[in-house]
Amino acid sequence: MFKFDKDTFMAYPLQTSLFLMDFAIVLFTPLIRPPLLISLVLVCGLVYLSMFFGAKIYVAEDKK
Repeated sequence: MFKFDKDTFMAYPLQTSLFLMDFAIVLFTPLIRPPLLISLVLVCGLVYLSMFFGAKIYVAEDKK
């Protein structure tokens, strides 16, 4: 079950803003059609940030 922990997101403001910007850009890339290399970097960044926040939420949940 997915649990949204806003405290974890607020504890890392730089990563949160990068995650939101990257998600919005990847969401609208079919309209922009950037080069393949840029699309690959954006998707890799989104995967990295998703794993980062997943690990932080798991550790925070484990401590409770």
